[in-house]
Amino acid sequence: MTPLTSTLADLTAAKLIAYYPPPPPGVPIVSASTNPSVYASDPTYLEQLNAQSLQKYAVDVPNTNVAATFSFACNTWEQNGKSPTLPAPPPYSLFDSPAFNQWWAQFATHLRTAPPLFFIKPAPLPPAPVILPAGMPPPPPPSYDGPIGAPVPNNPGVFNDSPNDPFPDGYVYSGPTGIYQKHVYSNPFTPGNTRVIWISLLTA
Repeated sequence: MTPLTSTLADLTAAKLIAYYPPPPPGVPIVSASTNPSVYASDPTYLEQLNAQSLQKYAVDVPNTNVAATFSFACNTWEQNGKSPTLPAPPPYSLFDSPAFNQWWAQFATHLRTAPPLFFIKPAPLPPAPVILPAGMPPPPPPSYDGPIGAPVPNNPGVFNDSPNDPFPDGYVYSGPTGIYQKHVYSNPFTPGNTRVIWISLLTA
């Protein structure tokens, strides 16, 4: 994942909060019931009930609290003048379903003698934001605007084409992210000895 890149002046609490979203919550599969027929008709009922309860109370509820704490820290950081020390990343958690299923299979066979397994795990986080020196504008984000593909590394304002590119050489394309011109030129290092790029003429 491309890190969030910004000057300190342009960085906001909202950008930090959006950069570190909590993992999506689990989707309930079964409902708690006191009807004995539910247990008899579905041998996986107890397993599913335990899994979704752990997902909710050991992962989803704590993640909601972590997200609220992180949001508060980000807004406090912004209101206090945005120091170079950013709020600590939120320590979200994930429910590892395969690990739980493995543990449950052992638990169902050996009851209390099943070996402990850890199925509540730290969620992966994006790389730390990159803070640019004051006065340096952030680099343009990757553009996927119609025929405009990803930016060419180390070539500001130059973009590759995308599969959705039926246009001839020299075509000027105006899209939601800017105005670009297509260039086709010989290149012995590419298939067909041609290279297609789009040059940014104006940033929207």
